[in-house]
Amino acid sequence: MASISLKIFLLISIPLILLAIIAIWGSALLAPSIVRQASLSNVPYVKVSSINVTSVGVFVKLTIIKQGSLSFTPLGGWVEVVDTGQSANVSGGLLAVLPLTPQYVGLNSVGVKGIIYGYLNGSTAYIAFFDIVPIHVVNSIGIINFTYSNCLLTVYLNASLVVPAVINYAINVSLFAAYTHTYVFSTVNQPFNISLIIPPGNHVIKLEIPIKPTNEGYTYVYGCGIEPGTYYTLYMPMEITYVYPMGNTTQFTIFIKMAKGG
Repeated sequence: MASISLKIFLLISIPLILLAIIAIWGSALLAPSIVRQASLSNVPYVKVSSINVTSVGVFVKLTIIKQGSLSFTPLGGWVEVVDTGQSANVSGGLLAVLPLTPQYVGLNSVGVKGIIYGYLNGSTAYIAFFDIVPIHVVNSIGIINFTYSNCLLTVYLNASLVVPAVINYAINVSLFAAYTHTYVFSTVNQPFNISLIIPPGNHVIKLEIPIKPTNEGYTYVYGCGIEPGTYYTLYMPMEITYVYPMGNTTQFTIFIKMAKGG
């Protein structure tokens, strides 16, 4: 009788044990997704929205991505650019500024990690983050003023560069009165060779270009000076080459500047 009872017990218990094992195994597989959905799908997180490399520093901009009903008010924090050895504090505006170093020019993207602290629905909270983001190198060249006297065009440029730049030439340059559109001079398909190398950093560059007919293109000169107190518009397309360690980049940029004759 005892052996029959033992057999019945085993027949009943073994399937139950197997069912329990299957249930535990299934719960182990399902649990991470349940925890993830419950804990991460409705809380805000931090994303690196941009990294701009300029002549005055590296600007890392962060963004709070809101999920669900929880509200996060950032107060500050810190960021570290992985493999560069650089870190910086984050302002309340979610911006960090790091010193410019030569290594950034040779990078396409970097990893950024850090912590932002603030208030989550009124309670102190910390959000850790890590992102891999592309680097945007910002080079800026613009006309700040110009003069025209004795058929000599003098142009003042403001250059803010991370890498060296070469102004190759200007073409189709024209100058006209801003409101009456009366031309002082105009050129068609006439290149003005400049070949000026500008080093990295912030500089004011002076260009002097004689306006006179050449063997290339067409030049129409209607006057060799401008009237004091009258506003004039300079139209000046230029080809500029930026010298990067991984290869040069050439851009054709149209500059338009209005200035008052002095």
